Amino acid sequence: MKKIGLSIGFGIALIFIVVIVYAAMQPKDYEVVREISIDAPADKVFPYINNAKLMDSWNPWTKIDPKSKIEYSGPEAGIGAKTSWSGGDQMGTGSATVVESVSNSLVKTKLEYTEPFEMTQEAVLTLKPEGKQTIVRWSVAGQKNLMNSIMCLFMSMDKMVGGTFEDGLKTLKAMVEKK
Repeated sequence: MKKIGLSIGFGIALIFIVVIVYAAMQPKDYEVVREISIDAPADKVFPYINNAKLMDSWNPWTKIDPKSKIEYSGPEAGIGAKTSWSGGDQMGTGSATVVESVSNSLVKTKLEYTEPFEMTQEAVLTLKPEGKQTIVRWSVAGQKNLMNSIMCLFMSMDKMVGGTFEDGLKTLKAMVEKK
């Protein structure tokens, strides 16, 4: 009986080691991207991606975690505009700071999470005019640590986050086209 228990323990330890080694060998970089076409020129869409408060009006995470406390600092729009959140069940604690803003074209944001774990990401929203429409592309990229790599063996970050991006972009489209 003792040998069986030892064999089972050894087998579990071996599986655990194989999972860790396999996860460590996976690519560290990741990117999640979604796009939508909006029936409006880029100058009508741009304020909704460049202004922190306007962005939060369509940001899907504020709907997912309405208990989060949201604070704004810095300028209202453009480089330095900052949104910080804390206290929610889903979003944890962190901040988003605009680090680059090109009128009617691009907004780049540095995302910094402190809870439930530390992580940084770069979010980019780009606007591409196409006739009377604007293609809005929303991406987030970063690097996975070992724990993230292990989690991603069992769940797809693209599927988890991508659907939320799609919801947000649909809300943005509805808001801009209604104006």
